[in-house]
Amino acid sequence: MHTTNALQATKDIFLADAHLENPQDPAYQHLLNFLRSQRGQIRHLVLLGDIFEFWVGYRHCVFSAYLPLLQLLQQLHSDGTKIIVVEGNHDFHVGPFFSDTLKSTIFCDDGCLNLDGKRVYLTHGDTLAATANYLRLRRFFRSSFAQLLIRLLPPDITWKIADILGKASKKRRQHQPQQQYSLPTQAISNLAQQQFAKGSDAFICAHFHQAWQERIADKPLLVVGNWGENYHYATHENGVFSLQQYLPEL
Repeated sequence: MHTTNALQATKDIFLADAHLENPQDPAYQHLLNFLRSQRGQIRHLVLLGDIFEFWVGYRHCVFSAYLPLLQLLQQLHSDGTKIIVVEGNHDFHVGPFFSDTLKSTIFCDDGCLNLDGKRVYLTHGDTLAATANYLRLRRFFRSSFAQLLIRLLPPDITWKIADILGKASKKRRQHQPQQQYSLPTQAISNLAQQQFAKGSDAFICAHFHQAWQERIADKPLLVVGNWGENYHYATHENGVFSLQQYLPEL
C-alpha cells in the first residue's frame, strides 16, 4: 500500500530511450523495478521519447508486449503522479491510452513544463543536427495522413512492419555506432541558449544515448542518456536538476 500521495511529492523523473520490446529483456525488467521502487515519490514522470522500440496508439487496443509497463504507469497515475510524454522518433501518435486513460500531457514536438515556477524546455532531440531527408521522413510519419494509414492496418501487421524496420535500423547502427549517436554538443548548446533567451530556466533532451550535463549562464542543460543500455535518467528535486544512474541488483 502506497500511502504517500505523489501530488505531495517533490521529485520529478526524466527518462528516455529505453527502446522496450520484450518484457523479459533486462532493461524492461529493470525499468519496472525502478518505477515500482519510486511509487509514491514521483510528482512528474517525464517520458522523453523512444521509451518503446515502436508505438502508435490505436483507439481500442495496445500492443500486448507493453502491458506490464502500461499497467504500472496506470498505477503511478492512480497514485497521483502526472505523466508527461514527449513523442520520440520511435513512439509517436501515442493515442488514447496516454491522453484519456493516463490523462497525460503530450508534446508532439518540443514543449515547456512548469516546475516550481521554473520553465523547463523539453525535447526528444531527434531534429538536432538531423539531415534534410530525415526531417522530410519525420514530417510524413507524423502527418495526419500517415496516422490514418497506420490505423487502417491491423495492429499485428503494423507490429510486423515495425519489427522489420527496427531490425534494419539496428543493423545500420551496428555498422555505424559512432555516427549514429555522436553527441552534437554545439547544436544542443545553441538550441539551449535560444530557449534560455526566450525565458526557459532549464533545458532537457534525449535521443543521443549519452548522458551530458552543462550549465549555460548558470542554467542547467541536461541530456538524459539512455535507459536501454546504461540506465541513465535525470531528476529534479529540491530545485536541483541532476543526472542519475540506476544500478540494478544482480
